[in-house]
Amino acid sequence: MNEPFTHALPILHTLHEHGYQAYFVGGAVRDVLLGREIGDIDIATDATPDTVESLFDKTVDVGKAHGTVIVLLDGISYEVTTFRSESEYEDFRRPKEVTFISSLKEDLLRRDLTINAMAMDIHGDIIDHVGGKQDIERKWIQTVGDPACRFQEDALRMMRAVRFLSELGFELSPKTEAAMKKDKHLLANISVERKKIEMEKLLKGRYCEKAIQVLISTQLYEELPGLETYGLNESLQAFPYYLLDGLEEVWGAFIHLLGLDEAEAVSFLKEWKLSTKVLKEAVAISKYVDCNWDEEKMFEAGEHVLLSSLKITQLKHERRIFFDELEAAKHSYDALPIKKLQDLAVSGKDLMAFRQKPSGKWIAEELACVKKAVLQNQLENRKEAIEEWLIACDQRLEND
Repeated sequence: MNEPFTHALPILHTLHEHGYQAYFVGGAVRDVLLGREIGDIDIATDATPDTVESLFDKTVDVGKAHGTVIVLLDGISYEVTTFRSESEYEDFRRPKEVTFISSLKEDLLRRDLTINAMAMDIHGDIIDHVGGKQDIERKWIQTVGDPACRFQEDALRMMRAVRFLSELGFELSPKTEAAMKKDKHLLANISVERKKIEMEKLLKGRYCEKAIQVLISTQLYEELPGLETYGLNESLQAFPYYLLDGLEEVWGAFIHLLGLDEAEAVSFLKEWKLSTKVLKEAVAISKYVDCNWDEEKMFEAGEHVLLSSLKITQLKHERRIFFDELEAAKHSYDALPIKKLQDLAVSGKDLMAFRQKPSGKWIAEELACVKKAVLQNQLENRKEAIEEWLIACDQRLEND
């Protein structure tokens, strides 16, 4: 057994020493078998939440009613959850009642996918009551038990299944896929916020193209915000979103490849309930994909939008990132004499004083002319130089 499991072993030892069962469970066990980097370590036990709190010095109550307590060990958080069974679900997402139990097997049988329903004991031995190891070997995404029942309990499990397919490159088991096609309408009961979390993880998966094909073949996409209107096209499927960084880049690429104009993009992203910040940045990034850059466009876009949209342009056409081209673009941006309108050596008030004219739309027009000349290095960004340039412009107009 290796890190990070060994670091969490004292928690299992403490529970064992007091007569309780304790196991590592869930995604960390799956990732050991897959040889992937281990993320968060989760622990399951037959000790009640109150007992867990009494056994450890540093704990945080994050959901005792559902059996979960966080144990802090050397600054690292571990979720410790009591074995439980669940009554029938309400609103297709949560059980009406949770009962604490003493059986690891029964606890594992309530979970969503076989690959997520295995445990590891204190010696590093895998406990698999659901065929998770076999499904990893044959590269299957399969529910624990009857898929129709699992999806009736929590319809988001359909999206989770496709998300794991995107991350791992596996296939849906035939029964799971058939149930998904039949029960896709249940996704209408799931909040947009929960769908969004899974969609963003799906898009960032290494095998996103395969996942989007599954969204189409199962018609799940029809239950996702905006996609029942716009559909999923071929260029959108083939794009390597996993090479992008922030969510604003992912959504920026997505709306560009959907072929949405600015108004449609804003409406679409509002349906997905993105934050105002991510929405604005995504729309701006999408706008500048395939742009023919010059000083004015770089100024308008800003450094982040410039580099993000250029990256998406590269991936769209070449399916790879050219870092030397990004570095050259950054150098060009850094060389701009001004980065925002406030950097100009004159303001609207300065122009009013210089012209001895009242405020009006002429100010914005004249500032735009000054900005353009400064950006193109035709004019030095000094107040005196700008005033001299404006006088020269006036004289040329008079001579014309």
